[in-house]
Amino acid sequence: MKSKFLAELARAMHATGLELLQGHGIRIGSTLEYLLRGVPFNVMKVKGRWSSDAFTLYLRKHAQILAPYIQVAPAVHDAFVCLTMPAVH
Repeated sequence: MKSKFLAELARAMHATGLELLQGHGIRIGSTLEYLLRGVPFNVMKVKGRWSSDAFTLYLRKHAQILAPYIQVAPAVHDAFVCLTMPAVH
């Protein structure tokens, strides 16, 4: 069933000129889509049955996902910068 689904998906993506996604990419892609629609990270962690926060490393379009969270709580910006920017020596 899984191989048939992936083969059909590959055929459809090739026909439309879209980038081919493998199984893991499909899972990450659906997580991204939910996040872009406003579903909170903690809800996606449960919904996607993620045992850790590792899924956040694979997400694309980070700016679109994080912007609403940072805009709602400007204090989050400082914590975000600390995590994402390299230390200045």
